Amino acid sequence: MGLPELLELNRDLQGSRAIRLLATTNLSLYATLMERHLSDGAVPETELVVHLERDLAELDDPQSGLALIKSWAAQGWLHRIVDERHDQNVCYLTQDTRRALDFLRSMRRQDTIATGGSITGIASRMKQIAVRVDNDPARIRKHIEAEIAALHEELDQLDAGQRPQPDVTGCYDEARAIALQMERLITDIGQYGTMIEQATAALDEPIDTNTEYRDRQRQMYTDYQTAWDSQGRDSHRAFLRMINDPDQRAEFETDVAAVAEALPALDPALRKVMAGFFELVGHQIDEVERIQQRCAQRVKRFTAFGTMEQSRGVARQLNEAIGAARALLKSSFTDSRLDIEVPLTRHAISSVGALSFKIGDLSNPKPAEHAASDVDLTSFAALTTQVDASAMSDMLNRALRDGPVELPDAVAMLDTAYLGHVIVLWSWALTQPNPQQAESTTVRFRSLDGRDREIAVPRLKFTEPITTLAGAAT
Repeated sequence: MGLPELLELNRDLQGSRAIRLLATTNLSLYATLMERHLSDGAVPETELVVHLERDLAELDDPQSGLALIKSWAAQGWLHRIVDERHDQNVCYLTQDTRRALDFLRSMRRQDTIATGGSITGIASRMKQIAVRVDNDPARIRKHIEAEIAALHEELDQLDAGQRPQPDVTGCYDEARAIALQMERLITDIGQYGTMIEQATAALDEPIDTNTEYRDRQRQMYTDYQTAWDSQGRDSHRAFLRMINDPDQRAEFETDVAAVAEALPALDPALRKVMAGFFELVGHQIDEVERIQQRCAQRVKRFTAFGTMEQSRGVARQLNEAIGAARALLKSSFTDSRLDIEVPLTRHAISSVGALSFKIGDLSNPKPAEHAASDVDLTSFAALTTQVDASAMSDMLNRALRDGPVELPDAVAMLDTAYLGHVIVLWSWALTQPNPQQAESTTVRFRSLDGRDREIAVPRLKFTEPITTLAGAAT
């Protein structure tokens, strides 16, 4: 990793909420109160205010409990939400705050994995992994036979009423390492919720254009896919299955009780983590569900807003297209003008004779001539937000590597071309260097009613790559 990349990553960490909490001048007070009242999960706000006021008075601190809660929430260290089931506010720590508290606890306890039995456990687990990935049949057979012999010896001793004394030092070291891992997992299990929270965090920001809406929608799907493929989601699902399986949970709780009874000198804080593991993980699962509900509401609002904006955009584009078509029709008439505007959509008048016109000159009309004006294709530029203009420009730029591409050939590259695709490609071709007059040809496109149609387009050539969608559209 290069020096600039490493510096940028460290800057991102410096701006995180966990680092801000560790850097605050009131860290000792905040960590004490958070760990005392919020380490076990969600707490009703009224109850939390009472506890904080009592502790602050005992510590001779003039701060208000409610003001402290609001300050923590503003810093992103605390969630304040409405519990609709009990119609009250509840508070619980964010994942960043939990990580900071885990770090403080490890420093306070002087946690270390460099113990007397750690090297034995490391060698044993490394041996298991090596056997799984090894392709040497002789080595694998030797390991399996050694394990079978050890198990047979243990069974013989058990049948004879003998039970050798366990290595107490190794058991304490292994149990302590497991408890430390459980403490970290309780925090990390909510990482999946943090990822989907970040995926939808930008959806509440204002949107000005349809293009911006499209880009933000694509980014949301990308972030959701990243969260879906993450280890946090896998851990979330694995713990959810284990918690909901009564047999696995009962067996695990039995093992925890046996370890706690056989190892009385285990650290009380770690013993508490082991005994309340499922309850603490359950709080994290509930937090992920609350985050999912908030994200679903954001996506719902975002989608509704996008639908409204897109509807307005479609209406504007239709009005511009209708205006351009009317101007073209008016300039093409060589007979007397009609007394009415020609409707381009089906009218709602059902009475007979409601529409009429008269011809002032009864002589044969002159042959129709081609219109002198051209359709202004720039009025159709907004259609770039209704087609996948980014993918279409990438396709066209790849084709330009082999030489110039004519407009009909560019239309033929599309699997299913609609009128919007043809118009957008046409508008892009007009920005390319081309002669004033170009031969025309017909291209086929699919109508919204499912029928195949044709339209005449000039043989304009693409010779330069489409650099930006904004520049291409204009």
